[in-house]
Amino acid sequence: MKSTEKAGRPGRVPGWLPAGLILVCTGVLFLILFFNAREGKIYNPVRLQSEYATVEKAEVLNISYDTVEPDPYSPDGVEKGNQRALIRLNTGVFAGQTRELYYLIGYFVGPRLAVGDHIMVLQIRNEESGELESLSYFQYDRIWAVLLVLGLFVLAVLLVGGKTGLKSLLGLAVTVVALIWIFCPMWMKGGDPVWLALGLCALVTVMSFVILGGTSKKILCAVLATLAGVGLAAAFGVLAQSLCRVTSFSLYDVNGEIADLVNLQSRSYPVRVHGILTAGILIASLGAVMDVAMSLSSAMAELKQVNPGLSRKELWRSGMNIGRDMVGTMTNTLILAFVGTSLVTVIRLWAQGPTWRMLMSSAYLAVELISALSSSIGVVLAVPLTAAVGLLFYGKK
Repeated sequence: MKSTEKAGRPGRVPGWLPAGLILVCTGVLFLILFFNAREGKIYNPVRLQSEYATVEKAEVLNISYDTVEPDPYSPDGVEKGNQRALIRLNTGVFAGQTRELYYLIGYFVGPRLAVGDHIMVLQIRNEESGELESLSYFQYDRIWAVLLVLGLFVLAVLLVGGKTGLKSLLGLAVTVVALIWIFCPMWMKGGDPVWLALGLCALVTVMSFVILGGTSKKILCAVLATLAGVGLAAAFGVLAQSLCRVTSFSLYDVNGEIADLVNLQSRSYPVRVHGILTAGILIASLGAVMDVAMSLSSAMAELKQVNPGLSRKELWRSGMNIGRDMVGTMTNTLILAFVGTSLVTVIRLWAQGPTWRMLMSSAYLAVELISALSSSIGVVLAVPLTAAVGLLFYGKK
């Protein structure tokens, strides 16, 4: 009788209400940032297309000229040569028309064309007459392949994860929109990359965790630990950059595309290149820190539920033991991930045969080391942070 009255007592707040309110508030903030990022015409992103220069779909109808053959000096069997193809434009102003396309094949251009291939071409029209001035190969049409790969990924997540998998996909969608359609345009409008990354990481963390698990001590513990871990990763990155005397401009030595960002400044774009390296550390460390924080918070909650009499000291020790096992594999995973994405840089360094002094003083090594170790330090420190926050939440009898 007592339990019935307790369960049915008036004024009890439904369990979904706090999570719903948080999602509504964060969702409104997310939409405000999204539309604010898209406002303004002065500092719109640099477009690859314009009214008279567009990328359109085309299909190869015939190959009238072909000198392509394997390069005898290439151990990879790379083909080199020229092709002349008759193509039919399928989209754009000239859709349905056939045109000739001259195409150079080599190391850094697309694959050899064949009849029936679907490609993307860059067509440039005269601004006065509207006639076609030039037509060039842009890329192979990969739209269907990309959509197929994404579809297989979504299907696998839903089949294995079920309802939880669907929630994780929603969280992933929030992350992608935040990074591409909020961070990038707001940075183009002069936003500080570090504060933008930090704010979006906090927003993505709250929304993703609430979508995944609602509101509970476990979720709150994971959110606080994630934000603290990512913040400490960024702080370590800033300290390491200061000690190693590298900045975001040092990325030019590692990845020459940073020069394109610097060139935007000469075109009157108020972009801030300084801080890009730290912003990258924040974003790179977020996923791993979220993983560790959520896993450890969930484990501590289960420990307390299974054994309510667990003392604070025992709970701390158990949490740290579980966390150490996570660190043992996660740190290695992060380092391998960074090395894998920078494998060309690693091979290039090795092939140049640098001396020990040259290697240790290289901007290549400094930047890659800072990026990898900063994310790893965020994961490492997330363990005691999650255990400490979990102790506050679950330590009471």
